[in-house]
Amino acid sequence: MNARVHLPGSKGRAAVATGTVGYIATRPGADMSATPSDLRRAELAERMALAGYYAERPGSTSLFDQDGQVPLHEARTRLAAAEGAVATWVVSVRREEADELALGCKEEWQRWCRRELTPALAAAMGVPESSVRWVAAEHENAENSKHVHVISWSSDGSFSSVMPKQRLERARAMLTDAALAPAMEAALRERDIARSLAVEAVRRVPAEEVRVTLPPTGRISYAHLRCWHPETAGGVREELSRAAERCPAIRDAGERYRAAVEHCADLKGLGGGERDRYVGDAMRDLTARRANALLRTIAPDRTEAPEAAPMHAPAPQNGPATRRQRERCVRCEVAACVPHREMAEAAAAVRERRPVPAGALRACPTYLAAVRRAPADAARAALAVIEDAATSGGRRDLGDEAGKEALRILTRAALAALRAAMSTGERTVRLTNGIERGMRI
Repeated sequence: MNARVHLPGSKGRAAVATGTVGYIATRPGADMSATPSDLRRAELAERMALAGYYAERPGSTSLFDQDGQVPLHEARTRLAAAEGAVATWVVSVRREEADELALGCKEEWQRWCRRELTPALAAAMGVPESSVRWVAAEHENAENSKHVHVISWSSDGSFSSVMPKQRLERARAMLTDAALAPAMEAALRERDIARSLAVEAVRRVPAEEVRVTLPPTGRISYAHLRCWHPETAGGVREELSRAAERCPAIRDAGERYRAAVEHCADLKGLGGGERDRYVGDAMRDLTARRANALLRTIAPDRTEAPEAAPMHAPAPQNGPATRRQRERCVRCEVAACVPHREMAEAAAAVRERRPVPAGALRACPTYLAAVRRAPADAARAALAVIEDAATSGGRRDLGDEAGKEALRILTRAALAALRAAMSTGERTVRLTNGIERGMRI
């Protein structure tokens, strides 16, 4: 994605309406074909007898916007009347990846632009989505890429300055994630299938062919052996290598998984050491899963003998386990009480890296009780958690469920509100006791 801002009063700002829009609309390579969407919109306009729609028929212009095709003279009129700055954009993908990303033709570019451009442009320009206006044209003239030219402005003239780098990077991330979503979802699905096949192939190894001596006591898991019996864990890895040499199915499944992981790394744009770490972590995870499958083949019934007289220490009042139990309870409460529509809106906010709506917690009893107990502190604590989660960054696989992340954010916000309310209550009790002691004195 490349972007350039033309400020009010500059030569470039005046040239956009007179020359740039005509250039992107009529340059050789601009796709003027009428898409099925254009024809449907034209048929609807004809049935509704919309005046002026047929200034240029579908297929005679390459420009389009959020609502349909745009005649060149109309685009020039809009830009001449617009106030504030104008931004020009070029969004491109490699030609060999266009079909995989569902951006191989004008119809798919139109659908993607109408779905994804407005939120990203609003984030970059620093204006509400309702005031974003844009026109675009898809070009086929580049040898190595497919791209779309976009001209954007604000309807109220509030966009009138250059765009900070952080806002541009946020818009780039939004458009990149949106473009990669179909391919990443398919790649993650292929990765999970390949991993399951690789582990299942190891489960079919006969136990008598495995030459590993296990410790007489202790857990039978690869993580435990690697920590306490590293020589045994090394023997398990050697047995996995020998099994791959003997069985082509095990070797082929491992190679398929590695290829799927490398494809995910390519889609995520990783390179150099970061790519090596990503692939290495995935292969180590597969080794651990395969090792556990092999260990279950060797010792399927190994269990720990119960203690003769188990000793149970008293449960801590505020330890990690207690906090995790409280968090599980609140998570179940949020999942049960937050309506489906609010949870869907929260998931959409997570996907788009926007703050999760604080109103989603209004049906959660724990949060309501905290707000009644300490309205200001509880609301402030919950809002801080929600805003921090939206701006903390961290790229996630697009195949992951955003609903789970939204549920975690809402749970943390409810717990923060509860802690703030309890802290306020304790301060109030201490202050009251101090006043009572002073009166007695």
